[in-house]
Amino acid sequence: MFKINSIFNKGDDGKPKQANSLIRIIGDRASGKTAYMAALARWPNANDSSPVQRVVANNDDGKELIRAAQNLLEQGLELEQTKLNPNPNEIKDYAIGITLKDQFSWRNMASSNSGQLIDLNINCKDYAGEFFSDLLSSQNDPVLDAYFTDCIAAQGIALLIDGTSYQNDKKYASGLTAFLDGIDNFDLAGEQRRIAFVITKSEQPELVINRNDSKKAYDYVHSTRFPEVYKTLKSWQARGTGKVDFFLVSSFGTIGSRGIEGNYRLLSRRQGGTQAVIKKTQLWRPFGLIAPLYWLCTGNRHKDLDKD
Repeated sequence: MFKINSIFNKGDDGKPKQANSLIRIIGDRASGKTAYMAALARWPNANDSSPVQRVVANNDDGKELIRAAQNLLEQGLELEQTKLNPNPNEIKDYAIGITLKDQFSWRNMASSNSGQLIDLNINCKDYAGEFFSDLLSSQNDPVLDAYFTDCIAAQGIALLIDGTSYQNDKKYASGLTAFLDGIDNFDLAGEQRRIAFVITKSEQPELVINRNDSKKAYDYVHSTRFPEVYKTLKSWQARGTGKVDFFLVSSFGTIGSRGIEGNYRLLSRRQGGTQAVIKKTQLWRPFGLIAPLYWLCTGNRHKDLDKD
């Protein structure tokens, strides 16, 4: 789960204007949450053309996440799945700082001065997939209740779903209906909640082929892959209590001159999705990781963040 303190540099006095957004991330087992966070913390995309200036770890847990990326992801090995902790207060809290270059500014806030940067300071709690699974099955569990209470206080929620787990579409939609009914009972003092529908493992060939055509990708996912989840989220949005947007992300990225070959080696395929590791670690370049966080925090999208 994420807490984002968004620091927006503005004004002649050079003092930052701060906007706070509380954001949570949820997803089923093997949805790629830990790989997503490790790739974000490690950030191998740094170069002059990237809209991201830098990503750094701001606490010991964040540094541990980077070490996991170095010791496992970058070696072509699989990350260990997060186990459910019976005490939510003992869950690791990864602090990560993201600095965006000065061409980024947020609507409804004063534009940044030339040469200034924008910082997103993120605290991320790594909630286990069992939380989402128990949520889907509506189990009455004190741990689930504690996690849910923490989750409903968020202005933004990133729902991570393995793009290859489409056979679970109806199950996900059923659980989401109960979840969305629950969060609507929590008052955000007039604020509208945002939910980012994040399709992970988008380096898979059937997903990555439409990566640069947002309309085709959007149509394919909502009409072919997850039509029930899509309808559930759009029905929730129609209530007027929040907004939904759609994102393709990959913690592994692609290789090859055409950019449509996924940089992964498949380990297993099952109804719940796929398990894979990075195929060519020296060419590791994930994509789309920061885009949903930026939208959840600002309500705006930027095409360069969708690609990077």
